[in-house]
Amino acid sequence: MKVARFVSVGLALALTMSASGTGGGFSARDSGKTATARATSTNGSLSASTRFKTGPARTQETAAIGALSSKRVGGFHKWRAIKHVRFLAGRIGTRLRAHRGEKRGARYIARKFRRYGYEARIRTFRVDGRKSRNVVAWWRKSSRYPVVLGGHMDTVRGAPGANDNASGVAVLLETARIIAGKRPARWVRFVGFGSEEYGVNGKHHVGSQVFVNRLGATGRRRLAGMVSVDMIADGRPLRIGTAGIGPPVVARTAARRARKVNVGVSYRTACDCSDNGPFELAGIPASYMWSGPESNYHSPSDTVANMRPRDLARTGRAVRSFVRALDRRTIRRFRRH
Repeated sequence: MKVARFVSVGLALALTMSASGTGGGFSARDSGKTATARATSTNGSLSASTRFKTGPARTQETAAIGALSSKRVGGFHKWRAIKHVRFLAGRIGTRLRAHRGEKRGARYIARKFRRYGYEARIRTFRVDGRKSRNVVAWWRKSSRYPVVLGGHMDTVRGAPGANDNASGVAVLLETARIIAGKRPARWVRFVGFGSEEYGVNGKHHVGSQVFVNRLGATGRRRLAGMVSVDMIADGRPLRIGTAGIGPPVVARTAARRARKVNVGVSYRTACDCSDNGPFELAGIPASYMWSGPESNYHSPSDTVANMRPRDLARTGRAVRSFVRALDRRTIRRFRRH
């Protein structure tokens, strides 16, 4: 997650980068060819992923998890979501772009989607000459006009990334589990993005830029909308909004559906905060769910112990409500914009 970048007229960064791949982006027949994100590192070679498994931290994490109950919140299990966060931020730790930690995270996420009955593929692309990846998952017999639910998998160097953004990925995985085999699943594509935390020469959200580019013109026309779930478990109110580039129809729908299930949200625009930005630049209605920067942001203290587990359930309830609203009428409304 990049802290609140307010959009200016000069925001034309994403879709000019060249990326090779197939046009549709959603088919199991996608060739999976690599694309190149043209950017150079300012600090030379990148170090391998760092893991955080210190004794006191693990003890605090265990205490935090022990405080959770298995109570369902609208079908959403907090304890299942927190297990995903524990694996990504605890067992793997730092998931630096195009490094081993990101690769392990992608494999874990793809494996979970497949376990829940989805088709899942890992799509690679290149950053600084190294291989990064996106994970794309979809239900069999799904709609030609889907909505993407996405969140980035990677972290900055030295941060285990529990809130930023294992929390968002965990919400996506648990949402995928509870809608598997049900009607809402046919309207959704789940995507775990790599290399969002790029931060060199003004470039960021690289994985989502590559994903949008690979859709091609036909794929972009068919994509009905997108919601990015990013940094949602720090105890702050949930924010829903847009980058201020594209139409707000998806964001307004998401905010309305969150309030319908008693999730308080604040609505804002002009915040280039997450992976929704490249979608908006491509003319696709998109939104983010985010609770804003906090004291553990991009630091070694971004651990499970410093999260608010109940916020996973809160955001999960909001996402599930949004997904349940997807039908032909809603999709047509998104696509008219």
